[in-house]
Amino acid sequence: MQSSESLSSSSLSSPTSPLPAPPAPIASPCAACKILRRRCVEQCVLAPYFPPTDPQKFITAHRVFGASNIIKLLQ
Repeated sequence: MQSSESLSSSSLSSPTSPLPAPPAPIASPCAACKILRRRCVEQCVLAPYFPPTDPQKFITAHRVFGASNIIKLLQ
């Protein structure tokens, strides 16, 4: 006779399916788009100049020039 422990452990051990791959990491929007609350597109003019790690850089430029003027200058 088998003990109840061996029966329960054998019935619980079933082949497990591998976990699905995690989704690809979403690129963080540039600091300018974060502050302006707009969607940062792949061809964002502001992204090379205002990385997501340094939002203070855009805040300062925005106060002096305004977002519209910064975009016009960069285009």
